[in-house]
Amino acid sequence: MKLKSIILVLASSCALAHAHAHANDYRQPGGIAPYAEPAIAAGFRTLFTCSAHFWAGRALDDIITVELRDTDVLGMPPPFIDERRALVRQTYGDGRTRTAVFRPSMGCTILPLHWSEAQIPDLPGIELPPPPDLREQPFPAGDLAHPRPGRKLRAVLNDALDGRTYGEGTITAGVVIVEDRHIVAETYGDGFGIHTGYRTWSTAKSISATLIGIAADGGVMDLDAPAPIPEWNWPGDARHAITPKHLLWMSSGLWSEGANTNAVYFGGQDAISSATGTPLEVEPNTRWKYANNDTLALLRGLRAALGDDHGYLRFPYDKLLHRIGMYHTRMETDHLGNFIGSSQVYTTARDLARFGLLYLNDGRWEGDRILPEGWTRFVSTPAPATRIEGFAATGQHGYGAQFWLFDNIDGIPPDTYTTAGNKGQYATIVPARNLVIVRTGVDPQGLRWNHVSFVKDVLATL
Repeated sequence: MKLKSIILVLASSCALAHAHAHANDYRQPGGIAPYAEPAIAAGFRTLFTCSAHFWAGRALDDIITVELRDTDVLGMPPPFIDERRALVRQTYGDGRTRTAVFRPSMGCTILPLHWSEAQIPDLPGIELPPPPDLREQPFPAGDLAHPRPGRKLRAVLNDALDGRTYGEGTITAGVVIVEDRHIVAETYGDGFGIHTGYRTWSTAKSISATLIGIAADGGVMDLDAPAPIPEWNWPGDARHAITPKHLLWMSSGLWSEGANTNAVYFGGQDAISSATGTPLEVEPNTRWKYANNDTLALLRGLRAALGDDHGYLRFPYDKLLHRIGMYHTRMETDHLGNFIGSSQVYTTARDLARFGLLYLNDGRWEGDRILPEGWTRFVSTPAPATRIEGFAATGQHGYGAQFWLFDNIDGIPPDTYTTAGNKGQYATIVPARNLVIVRTGVDPQGLRWNHVSFVKDVLATL
């Protein structure tokens, strides 16, 4: 193992050991870390306030009303926004503080409990130019668009905003519908607009998978070889049998608590120790189990395969995001510079529409091939283990490679597939109708947006 990798593993192990020493701060028995746990809730509040304020430009009162309602049960004071230092602090418990810091090229990063604000300069980072002014350039390359929805489609947009039709109490941030490369309909909730972003949650997984496809096409990763993860590359380690394809299919066989990764998202644990520290439970590709750590492990493999931390941090922007005009998107990292690409991407509805268009165009953008040949077919084909487990029941969502499939739902073309994230983040690709349907939301915890019904209603109007 390279010296840099050993140092990184040791740093990760120290951070994890500190987390375990503060077990009550990070998790309840069984490893679940709900928002009701004070340190997790405080981390949630700092991180969401940081991104929404410094990246999206929203006021604290609005953030408290919308994003922070899920953590109100603990009676914490409002977060404090330090404009000068571009950071957010949240006090909790017996006077302890969680801190998240904003950097324009990196988005927001939450500090682990064992870090002080004096260590902020130690955070890994890169510099990116500010987004260009594209107001006079037509969408999708630019921001100029003239949506003219018909009466029926306009009614569907109104329904999306009413907080009742597609889920009682849901809150739509934005809807963008693209047909034949043109925005035909667009609407936003209060406080949101074309450059106002929000966290993608698990829609980030589809973006991360896209980076893996690009890396494979460039010879950086072999999807059928053992995943290039140093922490698994030891004699006799059964995890060495896991390939990037297994991880893309959510079929690694690793033990996990399912989707829950709040210790990484809001607790300050590093992504590497989370993603690579669990044992193999079943043989790879014999079980489908949705797990954030499978996505995080893919990105760990990408970082190791690139062998260049600066190149790793630039990779999403140079190879994907800026090539397709996603200038208002940031992939946020942990304090060690690992992308938290299973959830922590901040983007806009327009940028998600561009992402969907890339897939609708079979991986091409303005004549350039960005995704490898056959990639869109790969991600939208059912993962092998889902066939074992009987995903074929009518009305159920299938799963491909970090995308969900609407392949067996009455009223929706069977080639339809979608990203999907908590609180209602969707970029849905409908090749049969040459459509991309984006909905972003800030739905309160426990409430669910009915995206299938929404997609059906959009299709019925066009």
